[in-house]
Amino acid sequence: MRLLVRGYNGQGLGSGFIRWFTFGSYSHVSLVFEGHDNDLEVEAIQGKGVVYHAPHGHTEKSFDEFVVDLTDEQITTAKCVALGLEGAEYDWKGIWGFLRKKKRHSEEKWFCSELVAYALWKAGRPVSRREPWRETPTSVCESFVLEPKPMSNNT
Repeated sequence: MRLLVRGYNGQGLGSGFIRWFTFGSYSHVSLVFEGHDNDLEVEAIQGKGVVYHAPHGHTEKSFDEFVVDLTDEQITTAKCVALGLEGAEYDWKGIWGFLRKKKRHSEEKWFCSELVAYALWKAGRPVSRREPWRETPTSVCESFVLEPKPMSNNT
């Protein structure tokens, strides 16, 4: 069992907007749970909210993958937390909070990095000393608790 964080660096208007407002190089992050019968990706997406699905395939440098060093129990906790938020709305106003430095949080709405940081925080592996809802896609990917996924011939 393994948990990955994917940092997406898309090129669309929405991606550029998010990178600009969050002062970063990544516009989106998600959680990928590997090692069960079916791999699962959980993310908060504009217009859809918190969803899960089979992981997207790797396209021309569309994302970077990072491994999170967790026990099987911690991975299970992170998965239960993330899946428990399915159907919550997307937190568009969360982006503005990065500029104001006075970010509010509602558990009914989630921005992608809030979701990833919160699931890891609840699993006992916070990505920083900040509250999970203060994380940006780039700050999550730059966390010291993540290691770049080793390249292999199988992926």
